[in-house]
Amino acid sequence: MTALTVTHLSKRYRNGTLANDDLSLQVAEGEVYGLLGPNGAGKTTLVKQVLGLLKPTSGSITVGAVDVVADPGHARRSIGYLPQGQFHMAGARVEETIFAIARLRGLSRAEARRRTEELIARFDLEGFRKTCLRDASGGVQRLTGVATALAGGQRMLVLDEPTNDVDPVRRQLLWNMISELGKAGTTILLVTHNLAEAERVIDRFAIIDKGRIVREGTPAALRSVVTDRLRLELTTSGPVEPHPALDADGTTQGAYMFDHAALGAVSAWLVILRDRGLVDDFRIGPPTLDDIYAASLAAHANEARRAVA
Repeated sequence: MTALTVTHLSKRYRNGTLANDDLSLQVAEGEVYGLLGPNGAGKTTLVKQVLGLLKPTSGSITVGAVDVVADPGHARRSIGYLPQGQFHMAGARVEETIFAIARLRGLSRAEARRRTEELIARFDLEGFRKTCLRDASGGVQRLTGVATALAGGQRMLVLDEPTNDVDPVRRQLLWNMISELGKAGTTILLVTHNLAEAERVIDRFAIIDKGRIVREGTPAALRSVVTDRLRLELTTSGPVEPHPALDADGTTQGAYMFDHAALGAVSAWLVILRDRGLVDDFRIGPPTLDDIYAASLAAHANEARRAVA
């Protein structure tokens, strides 16, 4: 069944800015659906409309069978939400915060207490349960925010950059939980820039740029955007002039893209560097989600330039 349907959605602000431009998507129940895009692409505007916090200029949004444009309160009741910014209950302790949100979500005192204990254990927050959020690290604040989004047991979640400021160990706990929730039937709309880690849990994703979806599909299917390319990750012991066949990916130092046809030439070049003692490590593999993202945005920018010309 479909958990979320967005149809021909547009949002134009009073200053004339078109944040979403005829945007449509569907998310199935139990699907982890990623929203990717540069800052200002329209992701936050879309999320606010799905949550019933912002009314669209045109188009429709349904959560389950309910029109949340007409009934925005339904979205706020039925969706757990983790915003990107700082947590607002900064004066409360971790334990108190999770319990309070569980109660606000309609759980009885006993149910809220059980849910609080479960989430504290799940996110390894036992040592911080009495910590005031204003004194907590950014990672603990973020995990508490995720716990509050889950506190009411909603069957749909919107998580905006959930792993920001989270340490590597708890970040893995968080990704594991997102994966488990999806498999258990919870629908998750995930806004993230951490593509390398998110790729392991995302079922499908959309790349948004200038208010429009420029690519959509599974990570595997979308690799067809760069299917004739390979990725080289290279660590050297000194300055090395890149092989002419290599294109720097622009986001990761020592990472390059190149055509399949150049594999022999690049391999021979790496052997020469190794024999000279200039290579510490290298890895050649298929394109990553980051590569798809960069290629999609570049293709969209080229299309826009051609349209203007």
